[in-house]
Amino acid sequence: MESFPRLFSPFRIGSMEIKSRIVLPAMETHLCDAEGFVTDEVISYYRARVQGGAGYVTVENTCVDPVGRINDGMLCIHDDKYIDGLKNLSDEIHKIGGKIVIQLSHAGKEALKFHTKVDPVAPSAVPSPLTRTMPRELSMEEIPGIVKRFVDGAERVVRAGADGMEIHMAHGYLVNQFFSPETNLRQDDYGGDTEKRSRFAREIVEAIRARPNIPDDFPLICRISADEYTEKGLKLEENKVIAKMLERAGASALHVTACNSSSAVYNIPCYYLDEGCFIHLAAGIKSVVNVPIITVGRILSPEMAERALEEGKTDLVSMGRALIADPQLPGKVREGRLDDVRPCISCNRCIESIIEQKLVCTTNPFIGREWEIERMPRPKPKRVLVVGGGPGGLYAAATAGERGHKVWLWEKDSKLGGRYRYATMAPRKENMGKFLDYLIRQAERFTEEIQTDKEATVEAIKELSPDAVIIACGAKDEFPDIPGTTGNNLLDVKKAFSNPDALGENVAIVGGGPEGCELGDFLLSRGKKVTLIEMRRMLGIGLVAHPRFHVTERLKNGGADILMSSKVVEVGPGFLVINKRREGDKRLEGFDSIVMASLHKPNNDLADALNGIVNELYVVGDAREGRTALEAVAEGAEAALRL
Repeated sequence: MESFPRLFSPFRIGSMEIKSRIVLPAMETHLCDAEGFVTDEVISYYRARVQGGAGYVTVENTCVDPVGRINDGMLCIHDDKYIDGLKNLSDEIHKIGGKIVIQLSHAGKEALKFHTKVDPVAPSAVPSPLTRTMPRELSMEEIPGIVKRFVDGAERVVRAGADGMEIHMAHGYLVNQFFSPETNLRQDDYGGDTEKRSRFAREIVEAIRARPNIPDDFPLICRISADEYTEKGLKLEENKVIAKMLERAGASALHVTACNSSSAVYNIPCYYLDEGCFIHLAAGIKSVVNVPIITVGRILSPEMAERALEEGKTDLVSMGRALIADPQLPGKVREGRLDDVRPCISCNRCIESIIEQKLVCTTNPFIGREWEIERMPRPKPKRVLVVGGGPGGLYAAATAGERGHKVWLWEKDSKLGGRYRYATMAPRKENMGKFLDYLIRQAERFTEEIQTDKEATVEAIKELSPDAVIIACGAKDEFPDIPGTTGNNLLDVKKAFSNPDALGENVAIVGGGPEGCELGDFLLSRGKKVTLIEMRRMLGIGLVAHPRFHVTERLKNGGADILMSSKVVEVGPGFLVINKRREGDKRLEGFDSIVMASLHKPNNDLADALNGIVNELYVVGDAREGRTALEAVAEGAEAALRL
């Protein structure tokens, strides 16, 4: 009997038949080239998710107008020259039995002038909360031209051989800007009441439906923000009215999401927000329309997806970041291999990465390389020793073992996980613990032996006689050079997480970076009084903007005493001396414990000792340079591929 009968039941949107209710939503990858053409990396990325069992994949927001291109990582469809590349993508998807939908988009005021070389446009002159740029208000005469851009793009979708199209009407992009009373202040026929603010969207849908070269039953999906989560923005009840208008205009389905650029910290829900946090919005829209509904919003587990379908809240489920983390998720779930699903930890490093570079993922280092790795020949088996059982070492061991090498893993601590284990203990970070459990299971599955409490000495390594050694032993931790830190007055973050009950009730944390913030949140949840001292002007530097915002709010709401722009100049038993610019030194006392975030320095000792002894030697993660789990995993995986 099928474990998830609804999740893997067939479905139809217009002329498109799909085999699974799990779909990939449109998410920027920046895997295209600078001119917006499809690359092999783009094809590899979408192809992998179709192979993994997604019902259909939605190609990321694709530009219908050069003026509306948000940056140079956005795919384009505003000219016939882009059709061949998109057709190659469609053909590769169809070769493996998949379905592909292309999203059509215009960023409006969110487009960057740096890339477009022209002022961004919008329904009204309301500045972007993200770029701080003031857009130019569109004239009545210009709007039909933009409608035509969408229609021309829709026709190119058909010519490119795709199975459907999606119009991006959400997330603070141009169509959403027309919908919203927050950004549409017009007094003409495109502004005012709901009907007038919806006119631009309706004209796009109606004009596409009227285009002779686009079949009547060709799927046209509208993606809408059912609640903008801002004071003056759209709410669910008004969006129910808009949804019915779009249905009458010719929409085949509605993809229900939330937020705009003003509420971006909620738009891509990080680990501080509940799983499935937008499902109720989909249910609200579904209650008033007859077309299929697609839901989204940190849906990570098949159980939650199945339940949403069973309860009639949606017809399809978008699992975006979950499919970034593991493109094979649907197939694994269908086969009952839930323990083999590589979890998304909702850290939003994927979102941060596309600002400056291509898409990356903490738990999946192979984004855009899936096809390359699939075709990579099997190496000659080697004897491989991995030193260190943190994320980098565990990933390296599992990857090397899966590729046919004989692998041993040694960890000097009594437990696996390294420093990452402490990150899993902070509130709302349960999925990070699930990722660690996954890494341990995979390493156990693909290694000859894992030993804890095992020191990797040169003599022991010589005795094992490996062909290659991957050093992932973590960083050297050192306290900053501050008077008093060399005595017994300080605890590091690891010790504080390990034994919080021994800290007493009044705890000072020196360092408001990610470790300090998460420790503060952890101690507040256990009823401690927390003073957090940070020398910079912002907490959580090093975290992505979304979790940084939420952990800062949690610390404030939890009652932490937060001292910013405050430099610790002395440490003593139960006291600190801080220096705040223009205020001089100030003594803080009465602390039961003082915890200081340590500096993570490269750890080259073992690598230096093994130089000339081992044929192949790789240093990865914090042992190479103190950073995050993302870099450790990526370097561990890359070292394993190079063996």
